[in-house]
Amino acid sequence: MTRDKKDMTLTRAEMEIMNYLWAREDGRGTVRDVLECYPEPKPAYTTTATFLKILTQKGFVAAEKNPGDGKTFFFRPLISQDEYRKRVMKDVKDSFFGGSAKSLVNFFVKEEEISESELQELLAMIKED
Repeated sequence: MTRDKKDMTLTRAEMEIMNYLWAREDGRGTVRDVLECYPEPKPAYTTTATFLKILTQKGFVAAEKNPGDGKTFFFRPLISQDEYRKRVMKDVKDSFFGGSAKSLVNFFVKEEEISESELQELLAMIKED
């Protein structure tokens, strides 16, 4: 079965949950752990649980039962934040810039109004590699 391109990207709400999971020191969390990270007003428990289920179905997280009580599930990312960032940026480069890294960088230099000092830092980084 081929994965739908939509399944390979995260919605804003899914990304927020993934950011919470990626930020956890132990690398995993329960629905309640994720809810604790939200500011008030927090989303409903069932809403958060549904998003975690969707993330599991999409293959972004794994769900593991807590051996102690058998009811609580722990969720852990199956992809690192860096891996996901690379995937998204490659898709952006291919979809919007014809696969050209030069066009992508040119866009950000012009649109993000990068300062002269930031440009110098970028050039230094390029020269190091």
